[in-house]
Amino acid sequence: MNKESRNAPKRMIAAAMLAALSFVFMYLGTLTGVMDLCAVVVGALCCAFAVIELRGIWPWLVFAVCGTLCIVFLPDKFIALEYIALGGLYPILKSYFERLPRLFSWMAKIASFNVMLTACLLAARFLMGVQEEWVAFNLVVYLVGNAFFVLYDYALTVFITYYMNKLRRRLRLKL
Repeated sequence: MNKESRNAPKRMIAAAMLAALSFVFMYLGTLTGVMDLCAVVVGALCCAFAVIELRGIWPWLVFAVCGTLCIVFLPDKFIALEYIALGGLYPILKSYFERLPRLFSWMAKIASFNVMLTACLLAARFLMGVQEEWVAFNLVVYLVGNAFFVLYDYALTVFITYYMNKLRRRLRLKL
């Protein structure tokens, strides 16, 4: 029996715990009403942790399970949409994008964010029936969204760097 198959139960338990923890953050974000983006960012940290520690298919499963739980159980479906399109998926994509040269990496990151932002706006407008003025395809939404995204990417990079350089050795997880 190889090491990978011996660790599969541990990885499955860790993935389930990360998905549940991420869902708890999403649920807390819906309860407050104003902390939805913060909840999405913190939930995304669970996916980032899965990318670092679990690798392979496990981060995708954490993302899929939490996204499904959010769609089914959250009273505010928009936060579920934010998590699926912007929060949970991005740490996984980031791990692939950062293998590219820096310029192409940033081009891929910005392009993927704008595609997902457009998808969120379309879903909010046509699937959820949101008719508020902030759900408009205007330059301000995209400028503010891209500025937030750059800060989000930087914060995620800082978290990942801190975790890899300081916390990982102290935790000594054997997944």
